[in-house]
Amino acid sequence: MKLSKKIISIAIPIIILISLSFGFIFKPNDPHKTHILEKYAAASETYPLGTDALGRCELSRLLEGGKATIGIVVLGAAIVLVLGTALGLLFARTNGRSGVLSDSFLNAITAIPPVAYLIIMIGIWGNSVPTMITALTVSLILRIIKLVMTLAEEEYRKAYARCAFASGASHFRILTVHILPVILPEIVQYLCLSCSDMILAISGFSFIGLNLGTNVIDWGYMLSEARTNFDMRPELLFFPILLIFISSLCFNILGRLIERGKAKC
Repeated sequence: MKLSKKIISIAIPIIILISLSFGFIFKPNDPHKTHILEKYAAASETYPLGTDALGRCELSRLLEGGKATIGIVVLGAAIVLVLGTALGLLFARTNGRSGVLSDSFLNAITAIPPVAYLIIMIGIWGNSVPTMITALTVSLILRIIKLVMTLAEEEYRKAYARCAFASGASHFRILTVHILPVILPEIVQYLCLSCSDMILAISGFSFIGLNLGTNVIDWGYMLSEARTNFDMRPELLFFPILLIFISSLCFNILGRLIERGKAKC
């Protein structure tokens, strides 16, 4: 009973996130096509959530926005997980020596908030999907490298790692076979919680006008458009806010569930 409850609690947020990411496949209309004569249309069979100021299908735009918003976050998190973990294990000091210079460098770089990377890279390369993915990846990968290095070095000093080394296991085997499975849940937990911040960052920048480029729909951009027409259709502001909240909540729930499972172990 407890196992099935745990599986359901993990499956629900994952299913919601997958639905929001791939919901664009089932969009009922072209999210970019305008129908001026049908602007602010009420919910109907053709337009399940009505239309916006240009007569575009609101549901189709919400589903298309999920592809951009969550797609960027998940892709960036996957890149960070693979590269950050690999580099963190590679740079982990297993010989007991301390690196004051490298630690100081990492501390200085990771002290820069992720928003600063976004501002700098958008200013250099302009607002686009590749720029956003690059900025989010760079802002997170150094934090993951530092986290993995710290965790790996702590685990390497424990008895089971010392016993494995005494038994003839190589440093590579100890790090990848013995230590990585132990620290991986904490890495994934950190990334899940960071994904919520990334969703808010992407939506926030799009809301103030730094969107993902021409013809790219995301929930923050929809918020910006709906704000100017709040008097006519206030619910158009509510829909993207709700999806931003739900997706951020799902990532937070996954992170907390991983934390609970780790605590019980």
